[in-house]
Amino acid sequence: MRRLPLVSLLLVLLAVATGCRPRSASSQNSATDQVLQRGAGVEPSSIDPQRNTGAPEAAIIRALFDSLVQANPANVDEVIGKGATRWTISDDGLTYDFYLRPEARWSNGDPVTADDYRRSILRLLEPALAGNLVDYAYPIVGAEDYHRGQIKDLAKVGVTADGPHHLQIRLRAPTPHFIYLMEDYPFVAVHQPSIEAHGGWLNPASPWTRPGSLVGNGPFRLVRWTPGLELVVERNPHYWNAAEIKLTGMRFHLIESTDTEERAFRSGQLHVTYGFPTTRLATYLANKSPALRVSPRLGSHWLHLNTTKPPLNDPRVRRALAFAIDRPLLAEKVLAGGETPGYTLSQPGMGEYEPAIRSMPGGAEARRLLAEAGYPGGTGFPVLTYLYNTNERNRDVAQALQQMWQRELGIRIELRNEEWKVFLDSRHVGNYDIARGGWLPFTPEQSEYFRLAHSTSPNNDSRWRSAAFDELCDRAASTMDRGNRHDLYRELDRMLADEMPMIPLAHYSLVRLVDPVVRNWSDNIRDKQFLDQVYLGGPGEGP
Repeated sequence: MRRLPLVSLLLVLLAVATGCRPRSASSQNSATDQVLQRGAGVEPSSIDPQRNTGAPEAAIIRALFDSLVQANPANVDEVIGKGATRWTISDDGLTYDFYLRPEARWSNGDPVTADDYRRSILRLLEPALAGNLVDYAYPIVGAEDYHRGQIKDLAKVGVTADGPHHLQIRLRAPTPHFIYLMEDYPFVAVHQPSIEAHGGWLNPASPWTRPGSLVGNGPFRLVRWTPGLELVVERNPHYWNAAEIKLTGMRFHLIESTDTEERAFRSGQLHVTYGFPTTRLATYLANKSPALRVSPRLGSHWLHLNTTKPPLNDPRVRRALAFAIDRPLLAEKVLAGGETPGYTLSQPGMGEYEPAIRSMPGGAEARRLLAEAGYPGGTGFPVLTYLYNTNERNRDVAQALQQMWQRELGIRIELRNEEWKVFLDSRHVGNYDIARGGWLPFTPEQSEYFRLAHSTSPNNDSRWRSAAFDELCDRAASTMDRGNRHDLYRELDRMLADEMPMIPLAHYSLVRLVDPVVRNWSDNIRDKQFLDQVYLGGPGEGP
């Protein structure tokens, strides 16, 4: 898959981000202790792999749990073995056989088995657990039927363990992106005995993820979690690849504010930030800071519209709101840092797909549609609320949209911010009118984006329903021929543009600060970090 095109700003950033270095974490934390100080963005909503849905928590979960496969460090569009040494895929694309590492151990020394992975995947399907990514397992035979209560027998779900190290997964239809799903947290194994001992296998409120209770099979183990402050992990001596892990631990600093995080970096508290305040961009450019990292990223920003609430149940209103947005201005001046304007939920270049829609009508068409819907010049239009999670950049985007809609349509929008976990809950239960949305894909296939608008997706927070869209989405997800699949994607793009349940805004880039003392930190299109390669080193030091 080719890399995404970048705007000229990104090229400038990459060209000038060399030279002198600011004071950083190496000034207070010696490289010899090999403890990586990194920003986590927010207080985790959950680090239960089968319950989590947020991107900020993913880095913590990947440190504590092992997936069957991982991205290839040399090419993140490919996967290589991790928990599994190898796997085979049947000629018809329906059967996946994974062969696990016999030497793999849990952090308490127990052996990791194929049955651990089997039970964990089946756990994802349990309605009582309320996993928001359960639909990612729907390609598996019987998975959707079991989750929806249409069958009661787990033996009818196509996940079986044949001996301690052989896991087999059978699909109901060929799924081109399925192997990539095995790379991420919904499908990692969790340790049933320790979960049962701390509140129950299917108890969403179980405290099993706390220090002293959590048993993982990843390269690190959890030793401390101070809410609102930090989460600390140390190297897992039982990990199958422990001898290659150079870091002795990591401290995830729970800092929501990008301004606060940037100050923490300058004061020497952090080696790596989660984000970056774009208001500081000019300063880092002027200083030619080697800590500034900017790179493309698979991911998109959009707005959820609560399509169950008038007047947002009218597609003319939804399209009017979409057409009134100046995306080039939003991307360049507000989001900044290399983001590109977004006109479709799908992302140009991802999986070599190119959307046909490359622009939107402007304010004149937006005003015509709003008048046609019964609100000429905004007259009689109710005051709507825009919900976003607490963050300076999210606030800036909210204020910019508020001004654009006032100027172009004559309507008033009130702003409401909530902390991460509360925000996710509010959006999921429909306690909003317009809400910030975004997604960092698990796979390099566009079908993952379209799935977010499917009526069966737990992440369809816009509450839009279309049987025709669902049928086309399902067909695209199981179409193996790339050309035919892309034709279906273009039709899905057109359907979403007509109905506009989610308003595309922009496509992501990565902007963060990384202390030059951090070696082998990977800037890649899927933001995958390879913890067996990362270490802290002084000038001229080797691994």
